[in-house]
Amino acid sequence: MSYICEICETQITHYQNILKHKKTDKCQYIKSLLDKRDKVNEEKNNNIQKENEKLKLENEKLKLENLKLNEENNKKDYEIKLLQEKYEDLRKIVEKAAVKSTKTVKNNYTHNNYLNYISSEPLKISDISNQVKQIVNCDTVMYDDNDFHNHIVDNILKDKNGKDKVLCTDINRKNFTYKDEKSGELVSDPELERLREQLKKGTDIKQIRKDLLEKLVTEYEENGSVGIDPYKQFSEIIQKLNFGIPFVDHVAKKTYIKTKNSDDGTIYDEIDE
Repeated sequence: MSYICEICETQITHYQNILKHKKTDKCQYIKSLLDKRDKVNEEKNNNIQKENEKLKLENEKLKLENLKLNEENNKKDYEIKLLQEKYEDLRKIVEKAAVKSTKTVKNNYTHNNYLNYISSEPLKISDISNQVKQIVNCDTVMYDDNDFHNHIVDNILKDKNGKDKVLCTDINRKNFTYKDEKSGELVSDPELERLREQLKKGTDIKQIRKDLLEKLVTEYEENGSVGIDPYKQFSEIIQKLNFGIPFVDHVAKKTYIKTKNSDDGTIYDEIDE
């Protein structure tokens, strides 16, 4: 019976001669070549792994830069749309002023009418940024659009009795009214510009972006990298923090005051829930 050396594959007649054979110059030389080969392969694998890690980091960096560019583009698109809508509103106003109708309409919705529906508490604009810090975070921004907007309305735009602090008085032009925190008088805030500015000011966007992306990537990897791309999902979710047109439309529908004519021609108001 013969035995094969696992180093140089030399055939050995007796088992007791294997150890002696492995100490020979020939076998040791082959062993050194094999060890050198293994070391070279190991270094190659390490270099490949390092290069892959580097490429992965660069890819993530590019994705983040792309997300930032998309956010900036979306913001510019939104600003352009606002300008277009304002231009259209001004155009309609000019047209109405140029062509006056002889029809007169008895208009009874004065501040007294709105006071029937609006909360007695003023909207504290100066405190909104602090309120936002308490209720907007990585978890709440992951609510769907309707739930997220309701979350803002219920926790900031309503009083403790559930009465609206903000009313939409013109749903077409997106005009809103609320009580001024200093004077207590009703003031107008077209498209909720003042309110939305404070909402964005109070949002810890840097921390939420970081937490949200980490959470989405972790969930994606734990799910076997199956499902919606986390970077795409991140880009869609983070748009809520612009408090843009979807938010304005939602608040308008929740708080709209519309008028109806009764049989005797009197105009009265009702809130459109």
